[in-house]
Amino acid sequence: MKKILLEINMQKNKSLNLPSCQILSNLKIIDFAEVFAGPFGISLMADLGADVIKVESYPRRSLTRPIKVDARVADGPGPAYEKTAPQTQGNRNKRFIALNLNASDGKKIFKELIEWADILIDGYAAGVIEKLGFSWDEVHKINDKISMISMPAWGVDGPYKGYTALGSQVEASSGHVLARGNKNKSTEDILGTIQTDASVPMEVIFATISCMYRRKETQLGTFIDLSHLEAFSWYLPGMLSDWQWNQRLTKQLGNENESFVPHGCFPTNRIDEWVVLAVENDHQWHELCILFEKKEYSKIGHEWATIQGRISHREKINAWITQETKTRNRDELISLFNNKNVIFAPVMDAPSLLTSEQLNYRNWWQSIDHKYLGNRLMSGFLWHISPDEQQWDRPAGLLGEHNSEILDELGYNDEDIQRLYSNNSIGNEFKE
Repeated sequence: MKKILLEINMQKNKSLNLPSCQILSNLKIIDFAEVFAGPFGISLMADLGADVIKVESYPRRSLTRPIKVDARVADGPGPAYEKTAPQTQGNRNKRFIALNLNASDGKKIFKELIEWADILIDGYAAGVIEKLGFSWDEVHKINDKISMISMPAWGVDGPYKGYTALGSQVEASSGHVLARGNKNKSTEDILGTIQTDASVPMEVIFATISCMYRRKETQLGTFIDLSHLEAFSWYLPGMLSDWQWNQRLTKQLGNENESFVPHGCFPTNRIDEWVVLAVENDHQWHELCILFEKKEYSKIGHEWATIQGRISHREKINAWITQETKTRNRDELISLFNNKNVIFAPVMDAPSLLTSEQLNYRNWWQSIDHKYLGNRLMSGFLWHISPDEQQWDRPAGLLGEHNSEILDELGYNDEDIQRLYSNNSIGNEFKE
């Protein structure tokens, strides 16, 4: 009976705040993950209408909720922990509750959420959720229909169990750092782009939908052990197989490609403005030579006219192209290469993305109102869907913003909620 009443309360409140997109409107998710990769994957499902309750640790803070201002914190009024880019970008369309899971009341509330949910996504280091009393066996006892996706960096067991890691450690441990390094620089001197923050969200969605299909067949929940390291290692099968079969290490190529020349990033005549350019075959090379008014470089007999010849003269060709691109700005190069059979693209900075004709034509940027950030342009969605288009129905929630709403749905009255604040089982602000 309690579970039926809980479902009625949840559905009543949901009907008052229907998401714009309804594709996953019957899916209920507990987001028990931090930083970006896991939370963003869950946000993508929230965009599609899933009812997501994000359970934040309290009074312990997430890495994306700093007390003091740092480089990630936007200007303006309000606490620093409400204004970081990872927190606001990775947590849209969710409801937020802040629980002290070391307190008995906090554990009780979490248990009640497990009774309600279809999916529990755990993004902490292996062993953390078990120490809190919510291992898969315990979760399955509470609700045998719920599925649990546990996604520690190294997997749930093994010699690295309990070690914490972010994307940079996973990329180094999977060989990705070495593969994309620059041969003219030291191994650790690489771009700070974290590829796993893009790949893991897709894996989280796939795992979630797989669990739901499985439950449809068995009426039971599933446990998925999703290791970032193992999943990301499959992005470099060529490197792994080359070592396994040939004992040959991957070369650090930077922007280059062993089989194609040119293949790189070239400066324009403006400071810190760049374009990327690549040629895969002789036809594209001929087109490039015409564009730069050096048709003779592609004539039969010229040492650069063949792929083999271009590979042998990589540095000279790169120097020539640099000389050509540095006589023009990015817009001039875009016009020059428009509709031409050469692989070309401008390297866009943030201001250029904001004014991008393509992104603005497709209404990618979203105008969002935030309590402390004011009105801001935020990034849009990965896909357009008809007829129920996605929207930023909820900006990233403030700490504990929906404590009362969620607890009311669980059957708590105002007096109960005040008691939970008083005994530090829930919260809505961090103190230094």
